[in-house]
Amino acid sequence: MRIAAISDIHANLPALEAVLEDIEKLGSDVQIVVAGDLINCGPYPHQTLQMLRALPNAVIIAGNHEEYILEQVKALRENRVVAPYRTLFAPAIWAAEQLRPEELDWLRDLPRQTSLAGPEGSYIEIVHGSPRYQTEGILPETTELQLAQIFEGRVRPGTLWIAGHTHRPVIHYWRGMTIANCGSVGAPYDGDHLAAYLLAEWDERHKRWQAQTRRVAFDREKALAALWANADYNQAGPFMKLIWLNLKNARHCEMRSFVNNYIARGDYPPPPDDFLHLEQAVAEHIAAYERRAS
Repeated sequence: MRIAAISDIHANLPALEAVLEDIEKLGSDVQIVVAGDLINCGPYPHQTLQMLRALPNAVIIAGNHEEYILEQVKALRENRVVAPYRTLFAPAIWAAEQLRPEELDWLRDLPRQTSLAGPEGSYIEIVHGSPRYQTEGILPETTELQLAQIFEGRVRPGTLWIAGHTHRPVIHYWRGMTIANCGSVGAPYDGDHLAAYLLAEWDERHKRWQAQTRRVAFDREKALAALWANADYNQAGPFMKLIWLNLKNARHCEMRSFVNNYIARGDYPPPPDDFLHLEQAVAEHIAAYERRAS
C-alpha cells in the first residue's frame, strides 16, 4: 500500500496540477490523501475545489483556512464583518464569494481529522496540524519531548501520522511511528520553490511506514500573476501582498506576528478607509521584514 499525501494547496492550481500529474505517474495503486488548507490565500479557489472533488477515492480533511472561510461566510450573513477583520480576512471573504453554495456545504461537511486502516493492522491517521490542534505544527525542529506531549496517549507503533499546516516538510521516526509533515503544495516556506508532497509505503520487513518528501516544479510565475489578476484589490485587499511575497520567496514573511500586532494597534479606521490603513501597515511590515532578511 502506498500513500500520496498533499496539504496546504491554498488555491494554487498550477502547483496542484503539477503534483497530481506526478502522483499519476506513480501508478493506480496510490491512495491520495489531502490534509487540509485546500483554499484561501490563493488565486484559484473554485477551480481548486473542482479538481479535488473530482479525484476518485481521495481522502480529504479540512484545515484551519477552510474554517476561516466558513467563519467569514457566517459573519457576512450576520453583518459582523468590521475593521480590522474586514481587511485582514478580506482574502477569505473574496474566496468565499468565488464558491458556489454546494461547495461551501461540501467544505462544512469535511472531517477535521480522519483515519484509514493500513496493512497488517497498521493505521494511517490524518490531521491538519497535530492530533491536538489544527494550528499546532510538527516541524523539523520539533523535539522528542514535544513529540511526547503532542502524541500523549496516541503512541501506537506502526502508525503513519500525516500532517501539514507548517508548509515545511519533515519526517520523524519516533517510537515505532512515522510522523510526517507533507510540506506545502501551493506555498512552500522552506526556501525551496518546488511544490512538496509526501509519499509513504508500508515496509513489511520492519513493520513500519517508510516515507519520503517529493518535490515538483510548477508554473510559479503563472501563480504569482494570478494572485493579482484573479483577486480584485477592492475585495481581497492589501493583505494579498504578504501572500504574494510568501510565494515569491518560498518563505513565511512573519504574517502571524503582523496580524497580531495590527489587531493590537487598535487605531484602524472604519470602512472604507480601513483598506488604505492596512495598505500602509503592510508596506511598513514588508520593508522591515526585507531589512531583517538582507
